[in-house]
Amino acid sequence: MLSVLLCCLVVQAPPQKVTYAAGYIANVQFAPFYVAQQRGYYAEEGLELEMDYTIGPDIFKLLALGKVQFASADPDAFLHAASRGMPLLHVATLYQRYPLALVAREDLFRDGRLEGKRIGISGTYGSSYLALKAMLRELGLPLAKVQVVSIGFTQVSALKQNRVDAVVGYINNEPLRLKALDVDVKTYSLSANNQIPGVGIMTHRDLKAKNPELVEKFLRATFRAVADLLADPRACYNLVVNEVLPELKQAERYESEFAVLQATLPFWRSAHVAANGFGQCDEKQWQNLARHMAEGHAKSAFSSWRKWVDLGFRHRAPVTPPAGK
Repeated sequence: MLSVLLCCLVVQAPPQKVTYAAGYIANVQFAPFYVAQQRGYYAEEGLELEMDYTIGPDIFKLLALGKVQFASADPDAFLHAASRGMPLLHVATLYQRYPLALVAREDLFRDGRLEGKRIGISGTYGSSYLALKAMLRELGLPLAKVQVVSIGFTQVSALKQNRVDAVVGYINNEPLRLKALDVDVKTYSLSANNQIPGVGIMTHRDLKAKNPELVEKFLRATFRAVADLLADPRACYNLVVNEVLPELKQAERYESEFAVLQATLPFWRSAHVAANGFGQCDEKQWQNLARHMAEGHAKSAFSSWRKWVDLGFRHRAPVTPPAGK
């Protein structure tokens, strides 16, 4: 009887609170974190997740100062920050390749048809500009042979209204929005051999060094949810809509945002993931990124990307790679 009473007195340790800085507003693209939350995967690891929706470069400061434990950013922005001395470490890749693409109302992506055309872009900086230059190189066109037009985040309206001939956008976003407006488009993405990593997860170097178990727990719970989303996206989407993003219950938004999720799923899997497990992309993609970032620079620190990228985490789960990837 005494042993039974003593067992009843055992107090379960409270979950450890961790904060993930998403880098954007609450959105279906963060479904893995929402699903892991709602299905109790973080709780099973002894964690309690809080989402932070700070937008822009401030997330690097938040992470460096220990205000958040995990964060996501474009991989080129991460390498820029890490190479300048910020104590950051990339620990997992979520998007197996970057979903940026050239989008046009007609096929401008062969026989030099893009030469002299107006290409709309959010701005001549960051991942979009890096991807544009890489795609133009692949098409054999110098940057000077096209008209680059800064249009902010108006890609859909700019292309629909023919204010530009093509835009740099996300293949899982702008083409879908344009299709909903009855605008048919053609797209062009980097070839398989030239791909760069997509968005991943980073942490503070000291956290990984001093508490690797915490990092492992967070990543394991998150990628369990990624596997769930690939296995049954509709059930996971309904869970997210009902529990996290109720504004998507509106009929016109429900299907359109599910279409975004469906277009995103192929970026979470690859032949590399099928062979090696979730968590990392092919190392060649990091090499490609470093090469693209070094273009035009006599000396570049980006070739030392391995100092800032930890490739150790893997989560094994059944996955079928997208055709041809």
